[in-house]
Amino acid sequence: PMVDKKVTLYYANLVQRAVHIIRDPFDNIVSRFHLEQHAHDKRGDAEWTSKYPSSPDGFQNWCRDLDGRYKHDEEKSRFVDGPLLAQFHKVPCHAEFHRYSQWHNLAVAVTRRMRLPVHVLHYENYESDFTGTYNDLFLFLELPREGEVPEFIAGKKYEDYFSPEQRREGIELVRMVSEPETWELLGRYDRYD
Repeated sequence: PMVDKKVTLYYANLVQRAVHIIRDPFDNIVSRFHLEQHAHDKRGDAEWTSKYPSSPDGFQNWCRDLDGRYKHDEEKSRFVDGPLLAQFHKVPCHAEFHRYSQWHNLAVAVTRRMRLPVHVLHYENYESDFTGTYNDLFLFLELPREGEVPEFIAGKKYEDYFSPEQRREGIELVRMVSEPETWELLGRYDRYD
């Protein structure tokens, strides 16, 4: 079905500060797969959900099909050089890693261009230090802490969805696509040596 899109513009001067939330790229990409899966499930698309079950194998099948879908365009693109194309071939769901890196590149660029104060919040910090993370966020936002704080339910970790080699190559792809300032924020996920 056709979806009507509505463009909404905001005055840039309404934005006074930014919170840049970052999640482990591997967990982020598997979560995107699960969102896609839930959308197909909700539509009753049993063919899709049986082809791509909620499992490491289903995820790898989804990646393989995504990677194959745009292979020809990537090989002909003037924006994909030889080293990047070679890295694409080593990484399942390489377009998702590229998208992840570019999203963070753009977030860094926009906040820099707008000269906004930025609070970087790594998702897993909620798990390791919920109270400190919560307090730091509200301090940065200059907002009072009111009411009862809901319990934080940690996101899932998907260690078994990628092999160690795929993780090494995936984080290398993130590094290759990230601008230096972005890599300073994402480099903490480079733990697959």
